[in-house]
Amino acid sequence: MMILGKGRLLTASLLAVALAGCATTRHGGLDYSAERLDTNAQAFAQDAAEAPRGYDENTSYTEDARDFADRAHEFHRTVEDPDAAKADVRASFDELSRSYHALRDDVQHSDSDYARRDLAPVTQAYLDVEDDMGGAPPSRYSDADE
Repeated sequence: MMILGKGRLLTASLLAVALAGCATTRHGGLDYSAERLDTNAQAFAQDAAEAPRGYDENTSYTEDARDFADRAHEFHRTVEDPDAAKADVRASFDELSRSYHALRDDVQHSDSDYARRDLAPVTQAYLDVEDDMGGAPPSRYSDADE
């Protein structure tokens, strides 16, 4: 009987530690997603600026790529800030979202298959952040554009 009680106590203790760990993780998976997006956005912006592997020398999306990378970095910093309010995180995400859609539009309208392919990991990371933020805002695109 005493062994059974110790097992339950150990289980309860482990559960309490696990729950405390979850409670102290401010934004959960958002931290990881924001970091991944920041990293991918920086790499994409650098590739666009350096015009490697067949990128057009005068890409129309280079400026948008740099803007998005800057906003992804700021968003990541906001998410990591333990003093940031939810409203600050949301405002930073809204700016990030506008910048992402401008970049995506420019890349889609470019003649660069390399840029479209290289944007894929940025898009996946952005969608993960969007999911972690509670889903997509209403789309500004029609169903035919998706």
